[in-house]
Amino acid sequence: MNRKSLRIAAATAMAAVALGVAIPAANAVEAHRNTASVSTLAISEAQLAALKAANPQTATNGEASISATELAALTAAANAGEGQQIVGGKIDAIIALLKKSPGLFKAAVNAAKKGANAFKDWVDDLSDWNPVKWTLKALPGEAMIELIRYLSGM
Repeated sequence: MNRKSLRIAAATAMAAVALGVAIPAANAVEAHRNTASVSTLAISEAQLAALKAANPQTATNGEASISATELAALTAAANAGEGQQIVGGKIDAIIALLKKSPGLFKAAVNAAKKGANAFKDWVDDLSDWNPVKWTLKALPGEAMIELIRYLSGM
């Protein structure tokens, strides 16, 4: 065997070992991801109050006024719109979701009036438990721009 043959054999063996380790790991991650997405959000009033107390930004980003029942309604509304596609720039479902919580809607309008970066910062400051945050983060860029234009015009 010459040097070139040994290099090719070594590279082939390394690729086989890497794929032999990487593919099962990727499948395990994908299986874990699928089972994790099935779970639903259920939070009590006491847990929500503790989350609000732990995050001082809730007083300014509109989340302080949300109750556990409103959070459940927002979650249901966000999950109902999961399969919807934004066609032609229609963002009525997102606006309806924001209007379900007047405090969030007012804070969204105030952030949109300050500009796109302020709106993005406002969305990032929302609690991870808030379904509005993840709905807004999932918006395509054009729909986000249209939403900011709509809210800043109010």
